[in-house]
Amino acid sequence: MRYRNSWNQKFGLHVMISQKYNLYQLGWHSFQQLCLAVTTEVLGQTVESYLDGNDGGRDGAFQGVWKTEKGQALAGQFVIQCKFTARRGHNLTRSDIAEELGKAEKLVQRGLCDVYLLMTNAGITGVSSAKIRETFRAVGVKDVLIFDSTWLCQKIEMSSKLRMNVPRLYGLGDLSHILDERRYKQTKALLSELKPDLAKTVVTDTYHRALRALETHGFVLLVGEPAAGKTTIASLLAMCAMDVWKSQVFKLTTPEQVSAHWNTEEASRFIWVDDAFGVTQYESHLVMGWNRTLDGLKAMIKLGHRVVMTSRDYIYNQARRELKKTSFPLFDESQVVIDVRELSLREKEQILYNHLKLGNQGSYVLGKLKPFLPAVASSPRFIPETARRLGNSQYTKSLKYSESSINEFVVKQEQILLDTLYNMDEHSRAALALIYMKEGALESPVTVTEQEQRALQRLGSSEANCLRALEDLNGSFVQLVDTEVSRIWRYKHPTVGDAFALILAGSPEHLAVFVEGTATERLMDLVTCGNVGVTKASIIPPGLFEEMAMRIKAYRTKKGDQMPHHQRRERFYSFLSGRCSRDFLIKYLCADQELLERVVGDFSRSWIGSSLSFAKRLLELRLLPEDYRLRIVHRLVDDVLTGEELVAIHDADLHAFFTPAELEDFLGEVKEDLALILESVRQNCTGMYEFDGDAESHISELLEDLESILIAHPTWPDIEHIISVEKRDLNDWVLDVSDGDEPSEPMIRSGSKPPVMTTRRDRSIFDDIDI
Repeated sequence: MRYRNSWNQKFGLHVMISQKYNLYQLGWHSFQQLCLAVTTEVLGQTVESYLDGNDGGRDGAFQGVWKTEKGQALAGQFVIQCKFTARRGHNLTRSDIAEELGKAEKLVQRGLCDVYLLMTNAGITGVSSAKIRETFRAVGVKDVLIFDSTWLCQKIEMSSKLRMNVPRLYGLGDLSHILDERRYKQTKALLSELKPDLAKTVVTDTYHRALRALETHGFVLLVGEPAAGKTTIASLLAMCAMDVWKSQVFKLTTPEQVSAHWNTEEASRFIWVDDAFGVTQYESHLVMGWNRTLDGLKAMIKLGHRVVMTSRDYIYNQARRELKKTSFPLFDESQVVIDVRELSLREKEQILYNHLKLGNQGSYVLGKLKPFLPAVASSPRFIPETARRLGNSQYTKSLKYSESSINEFVVKQEQILLDTLYNMDEHSRAALALIYMKEGALESPVTVTEQEQRALQRLGSSEANCLRALEDLNGSFVQLVDTEVSRIWRYKHPTVGDAFALILAGSPEHLAVFVEGTATERLMDLVTCGNVGVTKASIIPPGLFEEMAMRIKAYRTKKGDQMPHHQRRERFYSFLSGRCSRDFLIKYLCADQELLERVVGDFSRSWIGSSLSFAKRLLELRLLPEDYRLRIVHRLVDDVLTGEELVAIHDADLHAFFTPAELEDFLGEVKEDLALILESVRQNCTGMYEFDGDAESHISELLEDLESILIAHPTWPDIEHIISVEKRDLNDWVLDVSDGDEPSEPMIRSGSKPPVMTTRRDRSIFDDIDI
């Protein structure tokens, strides 16, 4: 049905428009937020909002002079009142506002209401509009404006900025009305994936911080624990990109895909990479790929493209050690950490409301749950995943409508934890196991017994790696706390220990048929050769080691396919380093007798991440023959003393290849000739510069090495002066090759700020949950 709204009648506008947004799905609280956002964004008013059950007849207010679209000036005290209905297609009548008349009259008497703005998601006929306005004038209101659903939908459709600041609107309407036909077709598959959840999303402070980072820098990295809402925020940003910036959206998974989608002719592309450094466990070959792609990524962003990455916090804690952040500082400058502890109670309540209201629970169930919902939202264990599960009847079949049962549902979220723990890397699992063996309280500093050492080795880890994993997991799965007598490592929540016990109870299955019928590259993502503690991986038993060894060797030596050689090499080393037991590695070294020569040959700065990890694993397992260890040491020493590389001066992982005496001799020689060595490396580095590249990026690794040398050896004679001279000379070189331009600062783009509204609320947000 089409009709003229009261705004059109009052100011002579004759726009005919049908309702395109399902505003009846919002709920009373979200509708009030929308109305105030519209008043702030569309009408340009700074609104003081009340949003409670005892608002005295005012959901919002402002004062001053307001000129309408027709030039009419309205002045004085403005009152905003929102009337929400959950009934689809309902038309507002005079009886619907009977309760508001007495409140309006009192506001007039107190001099607080000259102009009354009634905003509703209901429709309104011309006759009803006239009657309602006459009724308010009868109690002393000078001017009455009625903005109905048609007017609101029109303003939403006209303002992409409003949609960007209230992105839940994307899930309440037909997206083809927002996006032009060409872009809608391009992104239709992605939209079909996103749209079911868009209507349930809540605009949190984290979303606005992410939006500002994306507007300012063209890049944002969303980091948070599992189920914290990273993907939800990324999906909202994707909608903004399509709507506001008219971007074509690409949801990609690897650095190589990002490079392939760099189109310099496209005005604006939005690149979305979920789980950039590994889905459930850290994947070093992805980080190596990103390091090679960072210069191109910077160029894409400078051209106007936008990039969003997400990562689980414990995975990023591992990845950040290998990422070249000096050549891509936006990893730090545009990082938004999502901490569910930072969600306000109001945001948690809205998340819970949306998932229940738009879930598949019937009104009877919602009515039964209603008394317990405030406690659910205020629980310290509440996360967005809690709301999603509670709104889905598949998860609540055995739920009893009692305080204890619902509290257990919220607090003991075993399956979420199981999914996460099953997919952790071996060292993280070993850290959790060590706490488990210590009955949930691991004293710090950590002392590991011989028996516990053997247990860690059986889990594919070591004491050193376990301690590093504890630091990586701190704040997400474990925490370091002070007690009356000591400091202890313990689980962040006791249910982590419960879930870990269930994992220990699992057992592997025979996999001969599975191995035979699955491609080798796919197997490398799904299995481990022996039990090395990789979660949610199928364990290949010793009886299949020989077959797997031949498959892996064929993978390494395969030629003629489309996979780049460096990518194949990184995946190969990553598999052997992280997914293979000592027994399998012995079997593999016998089957691939060229491998050790390859490891030494690949041991250069370009491949140091993948080859180093594997060589170090062989060293730790005492599988690296002495002559090959010496060749690696000689190569590291020669690279430094001939001015090729500096990394061996400061990198503790590389120092592990030296005996104590060898390391002392090496560092002593470097200390004596440090200035000459650094000058030689600088000249080699600048001499390889290609003048169409970015000079700052070209020297970023060298600058990082200089900083690391200073940190590793702060007591060496004159080291601060020597490093300072090298930095100055490098800066002068950048100025010279850049035609005198100062080193660039991170790109700053103009951004918009969300409407700021001060609110208070006494009425429960769950009042209409079962209507």
